[in-house]
Amino acid sequence: MTDMRSNELPRIALIHTTPLVLPAVEGAILSLKNKYDFFHTLDEALLYRIMKDGNSADLVVPWLQTLVDQAVKGDAQAVIVTCSSLSPYVQEVNEKSTVPVIRVDEMMYINVAKTTENPAVLMTNPSNEIPAALLAKETEEGLGLMKPIPINICPGAFDALKAGDTDKHDQAVIREVDSMLQKHDAVMFSQISMARVRDLLAAEQQARVHVSLDYLEQILGESLSSYR
Repeated sequence: MTDMRSNELPRIALIHTTPLVLPAVEGAILSLKNKYDFFHTLDEALLYRIMKDGNSADLVVPWLQTLVDQAVKGDAQAVIVTCSSLSPYVQEVNEKSTVPVIRVDEMMYINVAKTTENPAVLMTNPSNEIPAALLAKETEEGLGLMKPIPINICPGAFDALKAGDTDKHDQAVIREVDSMLQKHDAVMFSQISMARVRDLLAAEQQARVHVSLDYLEQILGESLSSYR
């Protein structure tokens, strides 16, 4: 395992597959930089291959393992995988790694499911549908929930984003959130790239919309305490 000297901040690697998440991530870690030494790894090629070839363990596990191994060589004491499309494979990589490898979205699912009665998940990228459904099922079984957590894909949002029309993407998400909050007491944004849209919602709606980065400090605290 990597040594953690008492006079050094714990070094945390963040693995991304799209630059779209960087502004939201940087905003979330700003208040934590006095406690942790963060560094980023961005690999857009992995998400490209997932979109082209399908989201499979044969593709993702060895690729993600390589990214984690590189992070460890950079003295990471923990690795947070921010791409929710990779979530199904993080545990397998974690079992082979010398430092904790963490799904950024797991803590959100658990906390929201514990504290609300009728939550739902919203995504824009269809490649995240199966990973989100698997994590929802894992959460349901782990907490003994009687009702399933619904998974929703925002109509038209991903096509708008691919076309470079961020405003159309954001408006589609806003409309879908408004519709979902009429039926659900909480909405979880499946992807960090959606986080900025929460700021465009009405204040009452913002309070009921959750992003995985909301739980970053809790994730790090629990992961590093068990690692030490």
